[in-house]
Amino acid sequence: MYLSINLLGLFVRGLFTNPELEKLKKEGHDFIKQEIEKDEKANKWVNLTALILIAVFFYLLFRIWNIGVLGSAIIIMIGRLPDLIWEIKHGKKVDSKLMKKDALYYITSFLPWLALPVLYYSLYYL
Repeated sequence: MYLSINLLGLFVRGLFTNPELEKLKKEGHDFIKQEIEKDEKANKWVNLTALILIAVFFYLLFRIWNIGVLGSAIIIMIGRLPDLIWEIKHGKKVDSKLMKKDALYYITSFLPWLALPVLYYSLYYL
């Protein structure tokens, strides 16, 4: 299940741009601009590769196990997504003291715990 979190992190981090790199791209020297363009091309390929790996991962979970295991992986991914976006925006690891404690925070904190009974049921009863 941690593979699903890592694949999601690989995919989501490629969707957002770094504002400091954008600033350097506008104001930097030609060499810096070329390197940033190379980095952007590499990010697009990593993003595409991560998307393909996620699709293959989902297919293998469904094919090898069942829909319940796939569902628990998706639940874990959905629960981790807001934390990943927060980490990208703030540039540091998630700190529960700094995050807003709204309904989304509590729902996404509860989702990985919800995935455990779904995984148990799908492995032993389906």
